[in-house]
Amino acid sequence: MGSRKDFIKKINEAFASCDIEFISGSVTDDIQWKIVGDKTIAGRSDFESELGRMKQGGPMEIKVVEFINEKEKTVVEGIVEIKIEPGKYKRYAFCDVYIFKDDNSNKVKELRTYISQIKKKQ
Repeated sequence: MGSRKDFIKKINEAFASCDIEFISGSVTDDIQWKIVGDKTIAGRSDFESELGRMKQGGPMEIKVVEFINEKEKTVVEGIVEIKIEPGKYKRYAFCDVYIFKDDNSNKVKELRTYISQIKKKQ
């Protein structure tokens, strides 16, 4: 199975490169993706549709700055940079909470995403 940290690194790389197949294969059929303050995506079909919309924006850069793992829950904090048009990017701070099917599984049953645009260069 590999370590949870390795898995989280791979799933963030998959989000950055828009690898929908890897991400979709890493979740349970009844996945719940809660984008806090915005919407909840429920079930694999809706989850894959949302990933498809994300792919339209193309690859992005994700920098993980913090990783906390405890039993069936992993928290990742970082910065994502999304290209919105040639030469123009938006930066966001994010915190993802991954809740796994169980302690020994790398199947995500719930993902909570907290995201906020960074308006000033840091």
